[in-house]
Amino acid sequence: MVKKFLFAVLVSVSFYSNISAAEQYAVIHLDGVVNPVVSEYITNSINLAEEEGNSFIVLLIDTPGGWMDSMRDIIKSMHTSKIPVVTFTFPKGARAASAGGFIMLASNIAAMAPGTEIGAMHPVVMLPDFLKQQNDGETDNVMDKKILNDTVAYARSLAQKSGRNVKWAEDAVKNAVSSSYLEARKAGVIEIIADDIDDLMRKLDKRKIDFNGNPFTFSTTGINKKEYLMTWKEKAVNRLADPQLLFMLFIIAVVGIWMEIKNPGIIVPGALGGISLILFLLGIKIIPINFVGLMLIILAFVLFILELKFTSFGMFALGGVVSFFIGAMILFDSPLPGGGIPVSTIIAMLLVVLIFVFIVVRAVIKAHNVKSFTGAEALTGEEGYALSDFSGTGKIFVHGEIWNAEIGGDLKKGEKVIVEEVTGMILKIRKK
Repeated sequence: MVKKFLFAVLVSVSFYSNISAAEQYAVIHLDGVVNPVVSEYITNSINLAEEEGNSFIVLLIDTPGGWMDSMRDIIKSMHTSKIPVVTFTFPKGARAASAGGFIMLASNIAAMAPGTEIGAMHPVVMLPDFLKQQNDGETDNVMDKKILNDTVAYARSLAQKSGRNVKWAEDAVKNAVSSSYLEARKAGVIEIIADDIDDLMRKLDKRKIDFNGNPFTFSTTGINKKEYLMTWKEKAVNRLADPQLLFMLFIIAVVGIWMEIKNPGIIVPGALGGISLILFLLGIKIIPINFVGLMLIILAFVLFILELKFTSFGMFALGGVVSFFIGAMILFDSPLPGGGIPVSTIIAMLLVVLIFVFIVVRAVIKAHNVKSFTGAEALTGEEGYALSDFSGTGKIFVHGEIWNAEIGGDLKKGEKVIVEEVTGMILKIRKK
C-alpha cells in the first residue's frame, strides 16, 4: 500500500513538473554590439533555459552587428539547442543588422515588430593597406573575395536550413541589402510580424514547425515568461567594449602613470593611471586592438615632450599631432561601419593632451631645472660685491652673507663679482 502511494506521488510530481515546464518560455536579450561577452551571455542563457525546462526561447534582437566569431558562437548554440529558438526584432524601431541578420536566419521562427529592419550583412574587411597592394600598385581583392564568398556561403547555408529566401540572404551579404519588416515578410525572410511580446505569443500559438526532424507545436495559451538577464559583472565587462571609453582609459593611464613617475608620492594620479591601465587591458581582450595605432599614440606623447626639451620650431609638436590623430583613427579594428573612435572624440582628447603637456608637463620640467636655493651650491652664479680692496683673497658680500673669496687678480671695494665655484667655505670669483 505504501509503495503504491509513493509511486502515485512520484507520478503526480513528474506530471505537474512537466505541465509547469510547458507553461514557461525563456526570454534572452541581444541589445547592442555582438561581442565575446554578449556571445557568452546568450550561450549560457540558452543552456540554462534548456536545463530549467522552458518550452522554447525568444531572443529579442536590436543590434547594429558585431564580430563574426561571436555571431557564429551564438548560432552554434542555437543550432544545438534542445528547444526551439524564436528571434524577434523588437522594440519598434530596432534593427537586426549585419550579425543580427545572420542570427535571425538561423532561428526556428523569425519575427519582427513594425518599424524594424533586417539586413546589411556584408562583411567589413579589416586589412592593413600594405597587405592589399600588389607589386603593380593595384588593389589585391583576393582576401576580400575569400572572406565575402565564405560569408555568402554561410548565409546561404543558414537560409537553406531554416527554409528561408536564399536569394535574399545572398543579396544581403553581397550587396548589403536591407529590408523593412513588411519587405522581409513578403520576401520569405521572416514568418511573423508582431506588435509586442503578447502579440507574438498569440501568433505563435498552435503554430507547427519541423524542429530537428521532429514536429513541434507551440502552445502559448496562459504561458509564463522567464527573463534571463546579464549579471552585473557581465554588464560591467560589456560596458568596456566601447572604443571611446577604452581610448579615454588609455590616455588617463599614460598621463597618470607618467605623473607618478615624475613626482613619486602623489599617489592619486598613479592610482587612477594604474586602474585605467588594468581596465584598458581588460577591454582589449574584448575588442581587437591595432598595436600600430597604440605605438603611434605613445610616439605622439614622446614627440610632445621632446618639443618642450629641444628647439624644433614646432616640428616635434606637429609630428605628435599627426601621430596621435592617425594612431587614434586606426586604434580599434571595429567590424561595424563607423564603429571606431569618432573624430570629435579624437580632437577633444588631443586638445586635453596638448593642454596637459604644454602646461602641466612644462611646469614640471621647469621646476626640475630650477637651481636649488639652499646650501653652498646655490651660490654658484650669484652676484655680489667686494667689501674692501684686496688682491688674491678677501671678503665679499653675496646672497645676504659675508664670504671669504678668492680671485686671480686685484679687486676694489664695491666692485661687482660673480661666484664661479664653491670650495669648502671659500668662494672662487671673477669680476662681473
